[in-house]
Amino acid sequence: MNHFIEIQQGDDGFVYIMVHSGSRNIGYRVAQNYNAMAINLNEKWYSSVPKKWQLAFLPLNSKEGQDYLDEMQYCVEFAHMNRNLMIKNICESIDEVVAGVTYDAHLDIAHNFAAMEHHFGKNVMVHRKGATKAYKGQLGIIPGSQGTSSYIVEGLGNPESFYSCSHGAGRRMSRTKAKNELDLAAEIKHMNDQGIVHGLRTANDLDEASGAYKDIENIMLLQRDLVEIKVKLTPLAVIKG
Repeated sequence: MNHFIEIQQGDDGFVYIMVHSGSRNIGYRVAQNYNAMAINLNEKWYSSVPKKWQLAFLPLNSKEGQDYLDEMQYCVEFAHMNRNLMIKNICESIDEVVAGVTYDAHLDIAHNFAAMEHHFGKNVMVHRKGATKAYKGQLGIIPGSQGTSSYIVEGLGNPESFYSCSHGAGRRMSRTKAKNELDLAAEIKHMNDQGIVHGLRTANDLDEASGAYKDIENIMLLQRDLVEIKVKLTPLAVIKG
C-alpha cells in the first residue's frame, strides 16, 4: 500500500514527520456496501444512468443517502484519530533515542471523501480522491514518492479547480507493471545514493518504488496556479506499509 511514515528535512531548517494513512479497511467496506446498495436501487428505479458508467447514486434526501453520509463521516473521523495515535507513538519512539526533542502542532489533511460545498453559485457534493483542498490561505501537504521531495503548500483558492490541488505525485504505472518492469537494483541504488533509510528489499516492494510515480517536480510546476510552495521536504527515512 502507499501508506507510509517518513522523516524529512525541510528547507526551513526543521525536521518533519509525515504520515500517510486513513480509515483503512473500514472506509473501503463502507464505500463498497453503499455502492452495491446504490446499484441495486438504481436498477429498481430504472435509472437513466447506464450501469456501465459505474455512477450509481443515492439521493441525498433518502435514508440510504443520509446513512452513507453519516458512516462516511465516521470513517473520516476514525482516520483522523488513527493518524493522531500514529504520530503520538512515533514521537514517543523518537524520544526514546533522542533527548530534548520538541514538537510543533501537526497539520492534518484528509482526502478521498465527499463534502457539500458551494461552487459557481450552487451547492454541490465534491469528492476529492487524488486531490485535496486548496482554499485560499489553507495549508496542505503534497507527498512525492519515497526517494523524492514532498511539499507543504498554501492554497491559492483557484475556483476552476473547485479550490483543490493534487494529493500527491500520482502513479505513472500500475502496481503490477511496476513489479514486472522496474529494476530493483536501480531503485535501491536511487535510495542509497541519497542516504535514505528505507525498506526496499525485493521485487514485491517495487510497486511503491520512486520509478512507479510521476515526477513530483513537474507536478508542482503544473499546479503553480493552485498552490504556493511553503516548505520543500527531502526524505531522510521512510517506512512503507
